[in-house]
Amino acid sequence: MTWNEFKKKIKDFFVGEKVEDADTSKYSEDEKSLNDQLKEIADSYKPQYDPAEGYEDLSDLLPEKIEFEYREYEGKDEQGIKDSTSQKYKDLLESESKIVSDKYDTKVGEVENKKQSANKENEAKENQLNEKYEEVEKAIINSLISKGLYNSSIKGAQQKASEESKLSELEGLRSELDKKIGDYDAQIEKLKGEENVALEQLDLSYAQKVQNEIKSLLEKRDKDIKSIEDYNNKLKEKELKYIEERAKAIEEQLAQRLKDEQYLKYLENKNGYAGEKAENYTQRYNVAFDFYNSMPKNVALKMINENKDLQGYLGNYFGRLVNAIAKKD
Repeated sequence: MTWNEFKKKIKDFFVGEKVEDADTSKYSEDEKSLNDQLKEIADSYKPQYDPAEGYEDLSDLLPEKIEFEYREYEGKDEQGIKDSTSQKYKDLLESESKIVSDKYDTKVGEVENKKQSANKENEAKENQLNEKYEEVEKAIINSLISKGLYNSSIKGAQQKASEESKLSELEGLRSELDKKIGDYDAQIEKLKGEENVALEQLDLSYAQKVQNEIKSLLEKRDKDIKSIEDYNNKLKEKELKYIEERAKAIEEQLAQRLKDEQYLKYLENKNGYAGEKAENYTQRYNVAFDFYNSMPKNVALKMINENKDLQGYLGNYFGRLVNAIAKKD
């Protein structure tokens, strides 16, 4: 019953009676005690909803959100990949370059040894040649002495011829040595040229390897980051979906609960309260009836009209109280 319905009901029952002029002052403190007593009785009744009927509060049962473990890219950044790859191939290049250089150093060393051997061989031949012409010189002198021609002009001519022959042979030895040394120097230059070409090719090869590996590693890095982002995005989608489904489930539960409560209220309005609820509300009604029944009817009706908490405490029993007090003599 609404307040307007209640006021109309009072007018319907008591046309001509001056309810609004009734003096309620001496009962106001007692009415406060009544409201406290009604509240205490009301608080002692706690409606329990059967979890099997779906009344466990989903907002408490379901966490506000699900915590997922997101992934993070823990690899090197672009500059780190470039630096580490460059250093890796720099070390390999230095190692392999040393192998190439050592190989050519060995070959050049072999040729240098041949040059030294040629010089030593030539020096030995020149020594032999000098010894040979020393013996020739001695033979010339001995021959001239034996013939009594030592102081003749023949001596000078023979010695000159011997010296010219010696110089000619020495020139031949030195020319042969120069040719050999020239050949060996040419071989060394060729080896050094081959070494430079090999090292340059090695540099180019490793530079290409560095670029290829950096490109491959960056592609793998981008792929890993994309995979992590896709994975994390799916988790975010799951979080959002869970939040939406949770909100929907709570909303549906509240809607169903309201519907059930409205239906229960309809049944209670039609058939009355039952069980513990009926006992509790009957107790409230009896306390309220005893209080208002103890005073004049017009005072009681005015106080009931002005007690804004009373209908909430009595529920469906409020109309019964109004009817009972209204029928007082």
